[in-house]
Order: sequence, then structure tokens, then C-alpha cells
Amino acid sequence: MKRIGIFLVILSAISACNAGGKKDGESNETKSAIRELVEKTLRNMVFVKGGSFMMGDYIHVPIKKGRSPAYWSRHWDSKPAHKVALDSFHIGKYEVTFREYDIYSKANNIPLIDEKYIGRTEGFAKYRKPDKPVAEVSWQEARDYCHWLGRLTDLPFDLPTEAQWEYAARSRGRYVGFATDTGLADIGRNFPPFERYGHPVGTYPPNPLGIYDMSANVDEWVLDWYAEDYYQHSPERNPKGPESGTKKVTRGGSYRESPEGSTVYNRRPTKPDMRVYTLGFRCAINQSTPIPQAHIPDDAEVEKALAPYLKPPAKQ
Repeated sequence: MKRIGIFLVILSAISACNAGGKKDGESNETKSAIRELVEKTLRNMVFVKGGSFMMGDYIHVPIKKGRSPAYWSRHWDSKPAHKVALDSFHIGKYEVTFREYDIYSKANNIPLIDEKYIGRTEGFAKYRKPDKPVAEVSWQEARDYCHWLGRLTDLPFDLPTEAQWEYAARSRGRYVGFATDTGLADIGRNFPPFERYGHPVGTYPPNPLGIYDMSANVDEWVLDWYAEDYYQHSPERNPKGPESGTKKVTRGGSYRESPEGSTVYNRRPTKPDMRVYTLGFRCAINQSTPIPQAHIPDDAEVEKALAPYLKPPAKQ
């Protein structure tokens, strides 16, 4: 049933592309791109087994001799550490890229990000490469993309909650400071140096859970509203942040941050309509069981299914 649902929903989206008045060549290209995007997205979702962990900053125990224990973060909004229990979920192995977001934009007749500047300058070309994380999207635009994937696949896609994000970044709650293969920032090996334009997703090693770039590529939108004191009264089971607010939480730190700004505990209050070149996102799926292998239709199946709707109009 799930396979049939995914197939039909994708066909619906592709039919909408045809209804948008695209030329046949452009329409076929979009159809193929949508199928490839769905297949790649599902393949790159990491299943994160649920469990309990201490969310928030804790005293960093392994310290140099003669120095007092210190917190990872100097900001009080990441304290106190508090117990959180999460159901299993899926999260993107990579941040959403410009290539992927452009496919979504074309399929939905949305202007491409900074379209008027594409190809104009060498510096802009270095920033807006297809395999780099998409940026300059608001919170709602990021969430709309995830929901679009949900409609295509009949799966509960959304932005990850702040708790899901930290649990995944810490590889199911390990006591580490960075979302790297060692939990430490080894600049140049598993952590980027200060960069002007950022780097393609997956450039540096993933964390032990197999997730890339959760420290220092782009900041990432999460689902939650921000409240400075939220950790003082957060519910234990599947917290989703305050019911309302004026700012959203962003996590992860960007390629222009110092390591201190890219720890797995750092929280940033960000206006939801903010669009900056150091802020992107990744999607999650709120399904507690592994995703079954979905059937992605090939070109022949799509053409056969669409044939009744693509007949030339009858002559008057």
C-alpha cells in the first residue's frame, strides 16, 4: 500500500508540472529530476533509534590539569542539562543542497534563490554551487520543502525538532562537544577552517551515526520556537519547544563561526523570516519504524500512467 501511495502521489506532482504549461522537454526533465530527488532523499535518510539522553550543556569533565571544569557553551539558554526521551525517527544524512532546492522551486514555479545573480560573478558562483547547502531560505520556506517531500512520498516529513537535532548530532546522546567522528574539532581534518564560501555537503567525516555537517557548514533551522528559559521546564517526552514565540531556534553553527559557536549545544534565536547565506536546513521523518523500500517509478511507468492525461485536445 505504501509503494502504491508513493507512486500515485509522485504522479500527481508530475501531472501538476505538466499542467503548469511547461514545454515537453522541460517537463520531462522536471519529471526525471523529481523522481531522482525522491529516491536520493529516501536513500539518504538515517534511522535514529529512540531513547533517553541528557539534553543541554553539561560540565566538560576531561580537562587539562590545573584548570577548573567548564561548560561547552558560555550561554545560559543551553542549561540546565535535562532528561529527554525521544521516539525513533529519521533525519537527513546531508543538509538540503542548492541542486535539490532548485528542483523543488522549478517544480512549484517558485523563483530560484538569487536567480538574477546566477552566473554573474565568480564569487557568487563559488557560493551557489549545486552540491553546497542551500541558504537564504526562511523557516517557513524550509518547512514547505520538507512538507512537499511528505506529499510526494506519503511520509511525515518535517523539520527536526530541536531535541531530535541534538540527539542525532550527538549520535544518540553521547557526551561530545561537536558532531564529528571523534566528538572534537580537529580543524582541517574533521572540522572546516574559517571559510568565505562554505563547502559541499559531506566534505568532512560524519559523526558516528553517519550524519554529516551538523557542526560548522550552515546553521540549520529546527521546528521549535525559541525561549531562553525553555530547558528549565521542558517536558521529558518528545519536546517540541514552546507553543508560540517571536523567534525560531537554529542549530549547528556556520562555516564562518569559531568552533565555540558550532558545538552541539549552541542555540540561536532567529527571526523566522530571516534569509542569510549562512543558514540552511535538513529534513526529518517522524516515523518510528524504518522506511520500507519505496518503489520509485521509471520513465516507462510514468509515461504509461500519464498517457490518458497527455492526449492532444480533440479537434473542434
